[in-house]
Amino acid sequence: MDKKKVYLFEISDIFANQVYIPYCSGVVWSYAINNPTISYNYELAEWFYHRQNVEDIIDQIENPDILAFSCFMWNWNINCEIAERIKKKHPDCIVVFGGQHQPLGDRNNGFFAKNPFVDILVHGEGEVSFMEILETNLGLKSVKKLNIISSHEDHHLNETDSDDKNYKFIHIPGITVNLATKEYKTAPRPRLPDIGSTPSPYLNGLFDNLLEKNKNGKQLDFDAVIESARGCPYLCAFCEIGEKYYQKIKTCYNKSKKEIKWIAENQIEYVTDANSNFGLLYDQDYDLAKYVKSIKETYSYPMAYRVTWAKGRADKVLDIAKIFEAAGVQRGMTIALQSMNPDVLKAIKRKNIDDGKLGKFISMYEGANIASYVELIWGLPEETLESFIDGVSSILEAGFHNYLDIHLMMLLPNAPIASKEFINEYKIGTSEVQPRFAHRHITDKLSKDTAHFVTECGSFSREDWIKGYLFRWVVIFGHYLGPLQFIARGLHRACNVPYKDFYLSFLDFAKNNPNTFIGKEYQKILANIHKILNNERHWGDVISEAGTINWSVDEATCIRIALSSEEFFRELELFMGKNYPKLNKDLRNELIKYQKFRTHSPYKNYPQKEIFTYNLHESIENNYKIKKRKNKLLCSGKNYNSDIFKWAKETLWYGRRVAKYKTSAYIL
Repeated sequence: MDKKKVYLFEISDIFANQVYIPYCSGVVWSYAINNPTISYNYELAEWFYHRQNVEDIIDQIENPDILAFSCFMWNWNINCEIAERIKKKHPDCIVVFGGQHQPLGDRNNGFFAKNPFVDILVHGEGEVSFMEILETNLGLKSVKKLNIISSHEDHHLNETDSDDKNYKFIHIPGITVNLATKEYKTAPRPRLPDIGSTPSPYLNGLFDNLLEKNKNGKQLDFDAVIESARGCPYLCAFCEIGEKYYQKIKTCYNKSKKEIKWIAENQIEYVTDANSNFGLLYDQDYDLAKYVKSIKETYSYPMAYRVTWAKGRADKVLDIAKIFEAAGVQRGMTIALQSMNPDVLKAIKRKNIDDGKLGKFISMYEGANIASYVELIWGLPEETLESFIDGVSSILEAGFHNYLDIHLMMLLPNAPIASKEFINEYKIGTSEVQPRFAHRHITDKLSKDTAHFVTECGSFSREDWIKGYLFRWVVIFGHYLGPLQFIARGLHRACNVPYKDFYLSFLDFAKNNPNTFIGKEYQKILANIHKILNNERHWGDVISEAGTINWSVDEATCIRIALSSEEFFRELELFMGKNYPKLNKDLRNELIKYQKFRTHSPYKNYPQKEIFTYNLHESIENNYKIKKRKNKLLCSGKNYNSDIFKWAKETLWYGRRVAKYKTSAYIL
């Protein structure tokens, strides 16, 4: 018997030879083939999980029966191109779109008229819906009851509709069916009652086959994804799971433990846990963290276990963070604030998780020797340029110097904020541009996939957004990747210079001195962001001395500073002299000297010793009053022997959240 052919698509980008294992499609396919009828009648003909030439993909597809696409922002357009071209070649195949990016049933009016090559959209959890689609396609399931709840254009079913090949699917809950390019939405699919008992692609051999095939092919390095819990009780407007469908949390800890063991046995280094609020279910998450630690001690894998920490529990999850820290698998503790503006938090239905206790939490983590980092988003409704700059500055003034991650607001199509009502209320405007991913291998050819970034709103203009983007750049590269941090902190201690004033002054210096190193950098960033917003170039920058991948804009500046450090520090002397002429010259020179001392460089050999005439280290790190006091410091750091790619990868990319960009310093 010839089995029907299924082709799965979960296309991700390759980042420095790393690619995510196709977890979502693996989970859905595992559920389907657990049904003996499906496994007997269907075969997985090919699985596409990394970006490659579309022609090469199409050449591998022969006589398809089902094409199933797991859709996200980063693969939407390539999915559509592949589906359209294969549908023209094989018009009888069934094309199914699931995932996070295909529009919800209340937002897909006119979708099939624009995309007639798609037969079915799957909404919400896809396991049961996809299995029933496969069952129905075999003709083994009779249509006894219609499940239609709405059609956008009041197009009622009639006799001719029953002749459409897609008509047989309209009894299945949780989907929208294409009948003659009209959208027929069925009743909602109930959530799975128990995700702990569903089949795992790690444990049923599915990913074993994938790894074996990879060994004989491109030899990519896999990053793993598990899902110890599914759902989120919060309704954050910017998030795709910020809707009531996903409010109830379902867990599968026992299955996840077995998956983690499989991951370690197969020596996969990096794991992302898709649990949206790790630590919210404290007892279970604490137990899972201890299990990860025990597995790491036994197998030396995984090297990193990434989690999204529970919102509103920043002070409650410290014990869990300590376990990950002891295991050496943590890359910083998240304090997700999103905005410091109460009006913004109200608009996005988000309570500021730390309730004004940021300083307390920072001290708590530092006392436990656990690195933490804050997250903000630039571009949220009700934010202004002034409130954004003030919010960033307030975090600096609170004494937080480890790492600040400032995301740029994207309009995800199924997030509440992307609804017409929300867009109209807050006058949201977007720019359709390249997806903002760093560390990809970039060619001159732009990706066909695009994303919608919020670049104007009722509370800020596009010009304001660009100014905020530039302020973001100078704060992240300068302070949170290191080259300006110790000067800013020293001036704050010596002269009470507000951090806001320092970074705005430095930004003005770069703008007004276009022939300097930093002035040229500023002009490059400004010119590139205009091209990016017109979709004329990708985000970030490729630097030939640092490999063939693109670095984020802040990382790229730091790499170029490392390549031209003497020029940069000479310009710092010029900046300091112009902006702080009353500062004692000896102290000014010592601040620059200390900044060089603490900025990690791939071209230095560590440890290094240096004599200072001021107690800058005590003052900056321990809040002592600055005074003349001769002292000898030793600084330590990893030696990279001029390998700037390895240095940038480990300090600016992997190590940014745990402050690898600065040396450790000690008083001798």
